[in-house]
Amino acid sequence: MPGCKNLFILIFIHTLTVVSSMALQGWHPGEKTIHAKMNFLGDPSIDRMYTVIGDELDAFHAEFHAQCHFLPVTTLDVDGRPWSSILAPRDGQPGSSFIRYISGSTLRVTAEVWDGEPILRTGKKNMLIAGIGIDFSTRMRNKVAGFTPRYRHTEGDRVVELDMAVNETVGNCPKYINLRRLSPYPHTHPKIAAENLHLSPDERLPDELVNFILDSDTAFFGSTYIALDKDADRFPSHLGMNQRGGRRGFIRVSKKDGRTLAMPDYSGNRILTSLGNVEATPLASLTFVNFETGAILYLTGEATNYVGEEAKQIMPMHNKNALTTLFVTGYTFVLDALPVRQTVGTPAEPSPYSPPIRFLAEEDGQLSLAKPDQMVLLASINMHSPTIATFWFRSPDPLAIKPGQAAILSFAALLGMPAYAHMAQSNPKSLNDDRIRTWTVSSSSTYDFSLTMREIPRGVITGAIFNLARSIGQSRPDLLLDTSELEIRLGFIGISGSFCLPPPVKDSETKLLWIAGGIGLTPFLGMLNALKEDTKGSRWDIHMVLSTREPEVLLPLLDAADIPADRVTFTLDLFSTEKSIDSSESQPEGVRVHRGRVDSMFWETIDTERKVYLCGPKPFEQAVLEGLASRGIGTDEIMIEGFAY
Repeated sequence: MPGCKNLFILIFIHTLTVVSSMALQGWHPGEKTIHAKMNFLGDPSIDRMYTVIGDELDAFHAEFHAQCHFLPVTTLDVDGRPWSSILAPRDGQPGSSFIRYISGSTLRVTAEVWDGEPILRTGKKNMLIAGIGIDFSTRMRNKVAGFTPRYRHTEGDRVVELDMAVNETVGNCPKYINLRRLSPYPHTHPKIAAENLHLSPDERLPDELVNFILDSDTAFFGSTYIALDKDADRFPSHLGMNQRGGRRGFIRVSKKDGRTLAMPDYSGNRILTSLGNVEATPLASLTFVNFETGAILYLTGEATNYVGEEAKQIMPMHNKNALTTLFVTGYTFVLDALPVRQTVGTPAEPSPYSPPIRFLAEEDGQLSLAKPDQMVLLASINMHSPTIATFWFRSPDPLAIKPGQAAILSFAALLGMPAYAHMAQSNPKSLNDDRIRTWTVSSSSTYDFSLTMREIPRGVITGAIFNLARSIGQSRPDLLLDTSELEIRLGFIGISGSFCLPPPVKDSETKLLWIAGGIGLTPFLGMLNALKEDTKGSRWDIHMVLSTREPEVLLPLLDAADIPADRVTFTLDLFSTEKSIDSSESQPEGVRVHRGRVDSMFWETIDTERKVYLCGPKPFEQAVLEGLASRGIGTDEIMIEGFAY
């Protein structure tokens, strides 16, 4: 977070020593601190895990590095700040002319550089250095750290040559590497597009750079451990380089200051060397690469780890593991730099282990967190079909839910937390399952709210609650009307979402277009139920478009909303591929029924003066957006609620 920490580094910078051998003698103070915060101390599987970090590079990994397309490395500038450089081969051609094993545990790197590359400012003989080699086509990777007994760069030359004497090496966790096929791209024209190496306290990152970060699925994470005098003999100073991956936008940027990044830490091998470095020396670097354009963004700044409630206050839906923030103090943005690109016609393959994007609390202006450890009681269940049901919950405290918002629940108390596992080939998503889920609220009052949901095939959470409902229905069906005596309680994280009714237009009708795909109907049910309770006399003109394979299930939910006809003009276009929709019994009065899916011709008939709301699965959402775009309605004009919880 904001504040000057460089003074800390300058005080201890004199303790930087180069050591030829670095056999670890245990966890250094920062690593012990983060292990304690994560409740790992005393775990025998972690206590001696430092022994997997070797002090000499073997021949196999030396050859592996020679085949990598580029080498991210961490070095320090004159202020002690880490920067994550990208060392790449001339013309993008990997091999022995780029990285080769020369003797002992030393790699010789001959790299092409460009204006703006941090190592042009940080590089020197006998400096500390750390790197990570990654084969993006197989997810294999190897981390190395040490020093440079040899460094050469001639002013004006685009080549840097250095020897890296490796005294720390480990083959690390591959779980969050997104698969890519890379190819040489020799015809680059690097250009510094933006640079500010020392931001003033009130400066922000340019919007272009913020968008670049939010569009990235990979970052290279540099860290530094500067040993105190009392620890230097046992735990010498060293640098770290790691990779962080996830879905596009997994690293968030604060809208408040425009320069604080928040990076969630996912379930991994629990070594936590990078976070341990941050605990001891609160500085770090992040470098982002666009593999399609070759643009590179280099960032350095002040780093802080957060765990537990502190992390939850920053990123509410990520409270199982740690969270690291970077308050940026310097940046360089270079276009068309990397002489390696993603092979044309081969899209990136996201890691199956990556959880959904978790947003910052400040990104959702409507987020309202509950009290710590607050619970809600399961009050009743209404089964509409074998896979769609409404669950009512009762809160001991008053609720403030705006129509269209969502409830965040934790099933940890009911199901327990999954046991730690490093890898799970058969079910990768299980390793980051914190048992927290979000559903839009279909109805609410001061102390109660309902969630209408669909059972997800093989879904851990919906499977459990639907199995519970079926079990109650078979053994004690009378309890479905009042399940409170069963004392089933779930954790209540809070209420979120801005997919809400707009303020009514004064002295006129508020005209809305609601578009729902399947169970995407639920937030609109919440809105309709709210309009039924409205006593202000506001008038609404609502045109709903509903596409569903289960009209016989969803239409009764709309009927139950009991739309007040004196104040709400409601028109429904129902689209369904089900044959039963052709029968007269399936055509309620006032509903225009269409056989099939919503087609491009239909969008020609809509009133473009209406405020548009859209909720449904991603393929449906994309098709609708394309149809609305043909009528001149852009995405920025549409309120969209997705299912990416």
